[in-house]
Amino acid sequence: MDPKLADFVDKSIKIGSGYSGSYSMTRTLCRILSERVLKRPITMVVPAPNRLDWVAEGLLDLCWVVPRRAARWAYEGLGPAKGKALKNLRAIARFPQDDREMIALPPYSKLEGLEQIARDKPPVRVAIRVNPAVGRESGEEWAPVERAIFRQYGFALEDIEAWGGKYWSVSTDFTAVEEEIKGREVDLVIGEASTQPIWKNVAGHGFRFLAVGESAMAGMEREGFERNIIPAGFLPGIDRPLLSVDESDFLLMTRAEAEDELVYAVAQVIDRNRSRIEQGAVVVQFAYNQPLPIPQLVHRSPLTGPITEQWKTGVPLHRAAERYYKEAGYL
Repeated sequence: MDPKLADFVDKSIKIGSGYSGSYSMTRTLCRILSERVLKRPITMVVPAPNRLDWVAEGLLDLCWVVPRRAARWAYEGLGPAKGKALKNLRAIARFPQDDREMIALPPYSKLEGLEQIARDKPPVRVAIRVNPAVGRESGEEWAPVERAIFRQYGFALEDIEAWGGKYWSVSTDFTAVEEEIKGREVDLVIGEASTQPIWKNVAGHGFRFLAVGESAMAGMEREGFERNIIPAGFLPGIDRPLLSVDESDFLLMTRAEAEDELVYAVAQVIDRNRSRIEQGAVVVQFAYNQPLPIPQLVHRSPLTGPITEQWKTGVPLHRAAERYYKEAGYL
């Protein structure tokens, strides 16, 4: 790297982000920070969501974490971070994303539930709604939630392949599994991002959504996961509440050693520009119907509600963020 560029990056505020929701919110937040408040350069490190090890080491000043549970695990040394508690992690703000794990079977499937997979060992084809590289950069296992659910039912991803099946990652897009559904080439769709378009399409094709069994959920909770409920009517075909695994909320994280001026400014900018951040997070996608080329618009956002009570993070706040929230009358 050119020494001039290296010096610029070294002096900048570095924030780890993903490509989707955290990216759009970073763009809005950091433009205000760099142009109007701190007037310092900002470097987005992408893809680097959930890189709390980099935050703890000081390689990143800020980092997005999703779901909220991942920050608690890293702070307490649970889950994939078992035995490696990062006690210098601190939170700045929470962003609402009411999200749950979804499990769906197509109308042509002969499966009755996940128990049958362990019992009969069929060659199932599983589409997993999780980003293809999440966790792998930091050495963590890929698709940890799905692995944990399958583990409670007595099988693993590796078993699926051994029994002649396969699994793959799919995006949140409306048509993410459209071709596989039309060709009857998928037997199970599972994953997060419950509010995103993929699940609307799955529901529209008549998929049947499954609850996580109570005994399986108890096992998940022993591993540090939390429960949530998919309400009746959330999607077509869901006619009763379904027990599910919680995947909620974004957190913006830093470390205890981070400078107070930076953290205070970030907390303040978020609070004073909540509507602007919410609006900036909205993405519009479109597709064309056949035979008439009429565009069908789909609006999507990583947020499922207005930014409120952003100080309720579930992990300790940075002292400067806490000071701002107290001065603002929130705490």
